[in-house]
Amino acid sequence: MKIIDAHTHIDYITCDIQPDVVGAVCCATMESDWKKIVDLIDKDKRVYGAFGVHPWFVDSVEQGFDVRMENLLKTDSNYMVGEIGLDKHKPNMEKQIEIFKIQFDMAIKLNRSVCLHCVGAWDKIFYILKQYNKLDLPTIVAHDFNENVDVLKQLLKYENIFFSIGKNALYDRNNRIEQIPNDKLLVETDGKKEVVLKDVLLKIAQIKNDENILNIIYENTLKVLNHGQIA
Repeated sequence: MKIIDAHTHIDYITCDIQPDVVGAVCCATMESDWKKIVDLIDKDKRVYGAFGVHPWFVDSVEQGFDVRMENLLKTDSNYMVGEIGLDKHKPNMEKQIEIFKIQFDMAIKLNRSVCLHCVGAWDKIFYILKQYNKLDLPTIVAHDFNENVDVLKQLLKYENIFFSIGKNALYDRNNRIEQIPNDKLLVETDGKKEVVLKDVLLKIAQIKNDENILNIIYENTLKVLNHGQIA
């Protein structure tokens, strides 16, 4: 069994700890994370980097962050954009939207996959997405996906969308996972030490009644890491 953690953070690099994990996408939350993640990647090629500013930390943004972020992304074509998004439970939604759109446009410009955080603000995300030609959109990973079927159906209208599943897989009472196409599934810890990815995968296989889903999810993750192309 080979697993890639599609979303973790700098304080929990899964491939060092869980024996079946052969790679991990380490997502930044603020600019101060960026160099730490680059240093991790330099030491361990199993680590993949995603760089951006999380909606919880938009007030930490300093002038010129976008120039610095773009320059960093240009140093390695494998770098992703993330963790970015919107969160209705946090203040300053206008600033969240402003910072999100700057980073999302950068992902489009540089053809990078996006790690997307969205809590209670899918209406705003959909409004933003409608402003783009679908063919121009980057590969998007809906991180820690645990939304209703209506949101799922709207997201599935976009070709390059993936759904990253974590601990919620173990308590999937609303059959969300059953309704996500196999070729759109990923798994993640979100940096939570209690999440064992092997258990998450086995639960998904049970829900799907398909042991081959383990290999499919691995291949899906490689595709995301290659910006939507077949790896």
